[in-house]
Amino acid sequence: MDLVKEIMKNPLPRELAFTKAEYDERIAKAQARMKAEGIDVLLISNTSNLGYLTGYDTTMPSGYTVGILQATGGVALHSSELEATCGLLAGVIEEFESFRWYDAQDTAGHLGGVLRDRGLSRARIGLEMGYAETFASGAFDTKSYLRLKQMLPDAEFVDATLLVLEVRSIKTAKELDYMREAGRISALGLEAARDAAAEGRMDNDLVAAAHHAMISAGSELMSIDPMCMTGRRCGYMPHIPYRRTRLNKGDTIYLEFTGTFNRYNAPCMRSAVIGEPSDAVKRLSDAAIETVETLLANIRPGRTGAEVAAIAQKVLDRVPEAFFHGGFGYSIGMGFQPSWCEAPLYISEAEQRELKPGMTFHLPICTWVPAQYGIGFSESVVVTENGCETLTPGSNRHLAVR
Repeated sequence: MDLVKEIMKNPLPRELAFTKAEYDERIAKAQARMKAEGIDVLLISNTSNLGYLTGYDTTMPSGYTVGILQATGGVALHSSELEATCGLLAGVIEEFESFRWYDAQDTAGHLGGVLRDRGLSRARIGLEMGYAETFASGAFDTKSYLRLKQMLPDAEFVDATLLVLEVRSIKTAKELDYMREAGRISALGLEAARDAAAEGRMDNDLVAAAHHAMISAGSELMSIDPMCMTGRRCGYMPHIPYRRTRLNKGDTIYLEFTGTFNRYNAPCMRSAVIGEPSDAVKRLSDAAIETVETLLANIRPGRTGAEVAAIAQKVLDRVPEAFFHGGFGYSIGMGFQPSWCEAPLYISEAEQRELKPGMTFHLPICTWVPAQYGIGFSESVVVTENGCETLTPGSNRHLAVR
């Protein structure tokens, strides 16, 4: 049975997050960049890029899926039959090159045959060769790259890792609406988790409360599972998973969540403490909150990420006992598991690019005394014509005492 053909006999209406015209415009922008770089065909292995261009959505972004974008026309999907259904329901994809899900030993060989049949044996082929961002995924794997070169010896392969990501860096009004909705959901999850915090409860209880609140409020599958650390585990922030840890008096609590709405994210951090905080914890919390507020007051078009970072760093210099990772902001937007990070665009001492209206950032001010305690506060923002606007509600930016 041809699964795609069977579905198309009596399909459901497509569940598009944007109009087809907006997807067509995104594809046209990518094709314009392809033309400028002399690329005949772009192979899209980054699931977020594929979702951005077509609306494709899946619960299995780790599975093999490659979009094929030529100089004209739309994106064709090369995937197993089980992923083709995702392109049919959620996307604007009309062409499918499918294989059985259990027959994935030579996907690159099959892809090479597809490209050859499309007259692309001697083409200049753009590949997403690398991890564009430290915590991103989606790079075309080495084994497949070598097999594709073997299949198409006369083709030229070039790195196009950033091609679609650079198109994505400036958000449209509709994208920002979705991020605001994600931010609203994030805040509900944080509030529920803080309300659930009490001496004797477990970190799992806080995450369960957050999950229930966010899913009930409309979140779909989250790009990262809620992050929750407590007690001395906060001194190992920020990526230690929750693990049935009891809350004790004096423990700090670190929470970092995002709701996800049509795959758009707006993460937010908040912190709490069981019982009255020590002077050291209060000092660290005050510095983290002031750093967020300093960023909000200084992010504006025309400034470089380095300039804004230098201003914010002066606040954290007041707590030299604490570690800070140096990243005052990173690009966010559309995301699939395992990450909500987007393009390699930062607010940091090394970032010399200027901020532009429509760029969106998470401002992750998590700082900790190693192996002792830690605090985190953040907002997600969009750069505006005159400054920035929070996409997360921005409420309850204080250390909650439970």
